[in-house]
Amino acid sequence: MKKVGYTFLGLILLAGIIYFLFFHEHRGNDTVYLIPNGYKGCVGVFYNVEGKPPLKVQNEQIIHKISNNGRLETSSSESFGWYSPVDSGWHNSEYYYVDNHDKKVKKLDWEKDINWEMTAEDERNGNYYTFFVGGKDDANTPQPECFSQ
Repeated sequence: MKKVGYTFLGLILLAGIIYFLFFHEHRGNDTVYLIPNGYKGCVGVFYNVEGKPPLKVQNEQIIHKISNNGRLETSSSESFGWYSPVDSGWHNSEYYYVDNHDKKVKKLDWEKDINWEMTAEDERNGNYYTFFVGGKDDANTPQPECFSQ
């Protein structure tokens, strides 16, 4: 009888290990982009910029306050808030238009309000994340190089 109990306990332990390693979601912080109301065009988040303020976490969300010119420069690394240094983990990204007092005016829909996104690196800008706010008719090309000049 003891042998059956140990076998059962071993199987439960093995199932728990398999679940944790392969099926358990690795949760990172959600990201929120606060974009000036009515802004259309490229948005860029530039990481590791000396002298710039770090990103902040509020209510388990990384807040990205975008300036009127579509840029956010931060001293934080691009892996800030990730589950681990090499994995962002599962997270939600939300995009909002905000007024001058950072009050949310409208939640932007990924399907119709955000045209494309990409992560890039170049000598001048270092690592950055960029996306385009506006419909497909607002973008001059499917994926313009907004900040590479």
